[in-house]
Amino acid sequence: MTYTDMTKVQLAALIDDMTPNQIKKTSKAELIDMLERRDATQAESRALAPKAAPKAKAASKPRILADRVMIEPGKAEDVKATKAGSKRHLMAEALAKGATIEELMETLGWNKDTVSSALRTDMGALGLGVERKAGKYYLLMPKGVKRIPAHDAATNRAAALVAACK
Repeated sequence: MTYTDMTKVQLAALIDDMTPNQIKKTSKAELIDMLERRDATQAESRALAPKAAPKAKAASKPRILADRVMIEPGKAEDVKATKAGSKRHLMAEALAKGATIEELMETLGWNKDTVSSALRTDMGALGLGVERKAGKYYLLMPKGVKRIPAHDAATNRAAALVAACK
């Protein structure tokens, strides 16, 4: 498609530095002339510029995160039960086995930022802790809690907490 086949609006879209008021005052012929002059100038500068080899990006080293306890587990009486099968429960189960961020992303269907945030907020809200060791994240449970407290339609939260401590 050549410039003459284009509408005035299409031509104006190709020119970045014009205000809508300037576009109104400029004729279609003038817009075509401006674009042809710009193309000729760019062609000249490309012909005169020496061709440099493209620079290869230096590969950045992956960031190695230090091992640490991210969230301390709360007291056993502060632990809250989560609904069985919920995303919080799935996350807690994956962390109990040890999981990387990528594995959690795949399991939960969340992006990296959401998973990182949920490690702190969701596990902290349940009274559970999270520890990072060698790139994997692990669940820390308070003393007296032996398994992840989870409830379903047949059990209530209090019964789930009692069952988790047995």
